[in-house]
This record gives sequence, structure tokens and C-alpha cells, in this order.
Amino acid sequence: MVREEASGILNYTVSYLSLEVENIKFFENVSGNHFVSFLKAISPNTSYFLYLYKEVGQKYEWTDWLQSERGKLESFLTDDNVILYSLILRGAPKGFFVLDYRHLPICDLAYFGLFDDVTGKGLGKLMINRVFEEVIEKDDVKTLTVNTNTLDHKSALPLYENAGFNLYKTERHKRRAWSQFENKEYP
Repeated sequence: MVREEASGILNYTVSYLSLEVENIKFFENVSGNHFVSFLKAISPNTSYFLYLYKEVGQKYEWTDWLQSERGKLESFLTDDNVILYSLILRGAPKGFFVLDYRHLPICDLAYFGLFDDVTGKGLGKLMINRVFEEVIEKDDVKTLTVNTNTLDHKSALPLYENAGFNLYKTERHKRRAWSQFENKEYP
């Protein structure tokens, strides 16, 4: 990532990856944590999603949904083909992922992330394994896609590649940094 501090412009690269479901290989030796569960949300409300989204993404310029109309987000979240899962650790949310089945036979891993206080503890591999379980259970998925960018956590791209995803495209982008918006508070 290159930051042009004076202008508040962020230059970044988006990496697009895919994995054929028939080639899924689970991470081995992932310690099962009996304090971890996954909660499947049925039509989650926007406040809950935005809580997770902000907790995971505030350091990584996850701002798209913060700047969009709430109706658009609500429409996305209440679509029967979009499913949100929360990683619950000791009774509290500590991460989440969203599976978007709207374009079958492709499923997009639309969001995936952990709260800062639990990164680096092996929960990313545990969560990817759960993604794989969910996708395999849905018989009509052939391909799983995901994208990440150089603004995201430095371990995001290596995690996806180690999980078997293959890079098929990159794009260069620019955007204004969140700190450059009039409301500098992260709502």
C-alpha cells in the first residue's frame, strides 16, 4: 500500500482469488477450541452487521458500507442467498464471514475477518475450515471466490493462498482515506 499523505489518497491493489469446491482441502492440525462456536444469522439487522464490520475493518479502510444507503445494506443482508456467520468466542463475537450465494454455482466469500484481539491465534484457519464446511454442504456450489486488497491485514492474502485459493486477477485502485472525510469519526 502506498499512502499519499498530503492528498489523503490511498493506492492499493485488489487481488481476486477462486477455489474449485472439488479441490477444497481443510487446514489440518487446527486446534479445536471448545470456547468457539459459529452463529448463523437469519436476516441480521444492519446495526449488528455494522458492529462486526467496524470492529474488523476500522484499521483496514472498510468504509464502503458506512458511506452507502442503509436500505441497500438492508437489502443485501436480508437476501435469503446472503448468509452471515459470527465467530463467537467465550460468548462474545470476535469475527465474522459472509457467504454470498446469489450467483450460483459461484459462492463469494464476501466478508471475512477477526477482531484485533484474536488475530494470530489460529482462528482464521478455524474460520476458513468452517467456510469450507458450509460451502460443501450446499450441493450446488462449484466455485468459491474471495477478494482482498493491500489495505487489509497482511495475513489475509497468504491465508487464502494457503487455503488453496488461486489468484486469477489483480487491479490497482485509488480512494480517499477515511480520515479525509468531513466526519473523521468512525460512526
